[in-house]
Amino acid sequence: MNVFKKILYIAFLTISVKASGQLSYGNEQFLFNPVLINPSLAGLHNGQAQLGYDARWVGVDGAPRTSFLRFDKMFNGNTGWDIAVISDRVGPISSISVSNAFAYHLRITENTNLSFGLRHHLTQNYFNINPQLLIDQNDPLLLSEQTGVPVNNFDASLAFMNTSKFMIGFSYRNLIPQPRFRNTSSTLPSPIQHSIISVNGWFNQDFDGFAIEAFGNFSASPNLPTTIQIGALGSVQGKFGAGLNFSPGNFVGILAYVRATERINVFYNYNLPISDIAKVSKQSHGVGIGFRVGKETLKAGTFFIQPTNESTTNRLF
Repeated sequence: MNVFKKILYIAFLTISVKASGQLSYGNEQFLFNPVLINPSLAGLHNGQAQLGYDARWVGVDGAPRTSFLRFDKMFNGNTGWDIAVISDRVGPISSISVSNAFAYHLRITENTNLSFGLRHHLTQNYFNINPQLLIDQNDPLLLSEQTGVPVNNFDASLAFMNTSKFMIGFSYRNLIPQPRFRNTSSTLPSPIQHSIISVNGWFNQDFDGFAIEAFGNFSASPNLPTTIQIGALGSVQGKFGAGLNFSPGNFVGILAYVRATERINVFYNYNLPISDIAKVSKQSHGVGIGFRVGKETLKAGTFFIQPTNESTTNRLF
């Protein structure tokens, strides 16, 4: 590999690593799966299995792709559990994570709860480049494939909420900053799982069947730009809704969801990049479907959480 080619490749890898850190699962999924960013909300999608896929910067080779499969359950009316499998890829780096989030919901007043959450995630990282992109496919400094050592990490959070009115939460993700790759046999740069501090919340106002909901998420990390995501949407009888999604310097978009049946929800998000990436890509898409299992039925809900009447008794142990 000549020097110029290697410089270009390392530059792309560096950009990819930064993009992965900034856009890894959580921030961009806050709309449809807030547990990924604040585990204190585990259990508030009681009985729901959800599948989601997010494709950013469509048309750019190596652009970020995230997908997840999760199941959420409430036990004893106060203990939430959320299990998820997340696939993330950007450039030559990909990962598979399995996470378990637990939350304890402490009733403060008749209508408000203080929730505490802890999530463990085990992540396996991979480095895989297309050898056809290399002039020297046997370059010892850039092996075509590498597998990292599985990385354990934890997130902690809390949230204060009225499940039909508002939520304000705080989360500290990646409590143990550490490399994604260890014991590699090349000079592969090792991106770090840096800590991420987030403040997030929403407010819902119901007007006898028509509701307006505003939301926001603020995230900061030691080595990455601060990200802000805000928006608002309107919904009719909780059956369908639409709204706007905005992140200063990153994107502006629209979102929509439909409760197709009492058990099936479908959601969609389109974002138009407004950063420099807009020169090569004009679109990002997020789609998903949720299916509610069990006997519980919805008693109230906002776009973000859907508490049920818990008509059956569930026990964690």
